[in-house]
Formats: sequence, structure tokens, C-alpha cells
Amino acid sequence: MIYDLPSNVLCGNRPVPLEMPDYWDIHVSGIKGFSSPSLTYEQILNGIENPVGAEPICKGAKGKKSAVIIIDDITRPTPCGQIAEAVISQLLEAGVPKNNIWFMAALGAHGVMYREDFIRKLGEKIVEEYGVYNHNVFYNHDFLGITDNGIPIEINSDVMRAEYKIAVGTMMPHSFFGFSGGAKSILPGVASINTIVKNHEFTSPKEFNMGNPDTLIRKDAEQAAEMMGLDYKIDVILNGRAEIAALYCGNFREEAKAAGEYAAKHYMAEFIPECDIVISNSYFKPLEAACAYTPETMDSLKEGGSYVLTANSPYGSCVHYLYDKWGHTAPGGALYAGLYEPTEKMGKMIVFSQYTVKGMRDSWFVDESKGAEYFKVWEDVLALLDDGKPKKVAVYPMAESQILNNSQNYYTGTV
Repeated sequence: MIYDLPSNVLCGNRPVPLEMPDYWDIHVSGIKGFSSPSLTYEQILNGIENPVGAEPICKGAKGKKSAVIIIDDITRPTPCGQIAEAVISQLLEAGVPKNNIWFMAALGAHGVMYREDFIRKLGEKIVEEYGVYNHNVFYNHDFLGITDNGIPIEINSDVMRAEYKIAVGTMMPHSFFGFSGGAKSILPGVASINTIVKNHEFTSPKEFNMGNPDTLIRKDAEQAAEMMGLDYKIDVILNGRAEIAALYCGNFREEAKAAGEYAAKHYMAEFIPECDIVISNSYFKPLEAACAYTPETMDSLKEGGSYVLTANSPYGSCVHYLYDKWGHTAPGGALYAGLYEPTEKMGKMIVFSQYTVKGMRDSWFVDESKGAEYFKVWEDVLALLDDGKPKKVAVYPMAESQILNNSQNYYTGTV
């Protein structure tokens, strides 16, 4: 059989065909909301006009002389174009001057975006008519105060100068933040390197909090959003084609609570036990491939089985000033935690990507020196895995964002 592996999000959405023997017993565990229909522009606009816990933009922005629209960056799959069009229409209706509306990419500690990246996120018309800017994590911040956890909050000064502040993102499970969305657009999104380091010291990219809405670092983010005066937040929930399937708007706490409850069900997937092979794919976040290297998917593997981590995007891996290794002999960013390693349970640890870069493997992949094997061509992977015998195979197409039904559900309290 041939399975079309979801790949190349924001880059044409081209699947990668994986040919597998007919005598393999293949179980594809997609998210519950995989086939949800996408919203029309009219439905998106209607959602934005009917927020929870906040005034609609056309009312809340009345009398404001400027507005900033904070968007997540190219490492995230949010299709911002139609949302941005709807938001702009509301701001113009409120009387905000067109030349005082601009966009800020919430890079956090990621690398910058270029023209083509902004076009992929927003569309060419918006990029040509409105200012689009990268958040600078090292310079140009206002100090706003200290959180209950003792974190100094420093936020992008350009964002702070806007009289009306909007943020757009995606609500989905996140391996150590619990969920993306909500106040995460502010911290780490438009915070200083100092603030992000202090906040992220409470956790590790290897810590697993998937689906937990009440993490310590999220509480800091919510206090930061409160301090900086975030007026309006928009979060989307995506289907299996990275299209907008649902949309929540308004006060960042209230919309995030509602969106998180929906997302906990939408991104649920079936746990497949006792597998000879597990294929764990990073579709929504291919630039951070190791986000799909989760304890839940590893639990699917029987002793001595083969684990295949996959991620395919022409961007390769993202730049991260905290977690990257900055040179062959360099120690890495402030919170560089070393490479991921194969577990003792694994007979083989394979990384399949058409776009790996040798240096970037040192940050977002698995340690070759500890036995991980890298391949660009699927047929080479298959040659290593196929010994002519039947095998039970689990495919997790969106592993970096799936909540498997054998794990803790923080909203329902069930396992």
C-alpha cells in the first residue's frame, strides 16, 4: 500500500508517499478532527465579530490611532491571511488609520522571517500594503514588571506603542507549554531573550506536558499579556489539511479556555499498542521535528521495535536562540539541552527527512553517535525495515500535536 504522509505545511501541503508492503498490518491514528470542514471567510468574519469577554474590534478600537496585529511565525501552521483581512476590515471600520496598522511576527527566540515567509502567512496583498516586522528578541523592549513566579517581563517596545493590540495564533497541544494559543503569542512571542530564558528555565523541551492547560510557564505568559494590555486574541483550530476548522476570539483567558476544551477533543487520537514499527510524523511543526519524538508514541513500540521520526519541509529546521547548537564546538544556546537519544526499548532509531541539514541535526533531531540513522529517501528506510515478515505498524501523522487516548486528559480527567 501507499500512505500519503502529511507534509510540507505552508509550502504547498504536498504529501510524501510512503510505500509499505501489503503484508504489514498498518494502523493510521489521525486526530479526531482530521476531516473537519474548513471555515469560509464569512464564518471567520462572523466569529471575529462575536468575541467572548471582549468588545468586537470595530467597537474596542474606536478612537484608537494605531493598532498592531501580532502573528505567529513560519514555524507554526496558522493560515493568517483571511483572518488578517477580517481584522483589518474591523480596524478600518473603527477608524484606525490604514498607515498606522502594522504586523509583528511573534518570533519568540526563533530566527527572522523574510518576504516570502510573510507572504506564505499573510498573502502578497497585505505584505505590500501594510508594514510587516520581525520581533527582535535582543533589543527594543519595555520593562513592565515581575510575575508572581519572579519573571521580569520585558515586551517589544513597538508592540507597546500601539494603542490597540491584537494577536493571532493556533490552539493545539504543545509538548511542554501544554497548549499553544492564548497568551503564548506574548510570552515567548514578543518578549525579550531575558524574559524567555527566565520563563523557560521552569521547564525543558524534553519535559512532557502535552495537553496540560495549567503549566507554570503559561501562568507567566498570562500575566505578561495582562501587563502589556492585550486587547483581543484570536486562536484557530486546524484540521488534517492545516485549514481553519474552528475559531475562538476575545479576551485571551476566556477564548483560550474555550478553545483548549475544544482542542483537547479535536486533537485526540487512538493509541496503538505493541507495534513492531512506529512512524511518528511532525506535520504541523516540521521545523521542530523533535516535537514529534513523544513518550506517548514511544509507548506504542514493543521491545526491540523500530521507531521512525519524520518531518518534511523545505525550511529544514528552525533557528532557535535558546535551544540550538551554535557551531561545531560551540556549547549552544542558553538552554541547549543536548540531542535527543534513542531509548533502550528501540531496536532501530531512524530519522526520515528529505530536507535535513547536517548542522541543524545538532538541535532538533536525534543523536547519530548514539545509534540514530538518517535517510533522505523512503526506499532506503524501507530496505532497512522490511525483512519479508509481517509487522504491526502505527502511523501517527501529527504526533507533535496529538493527545493519545491512553494519556491524561486534563479537561475530562480521564485516561
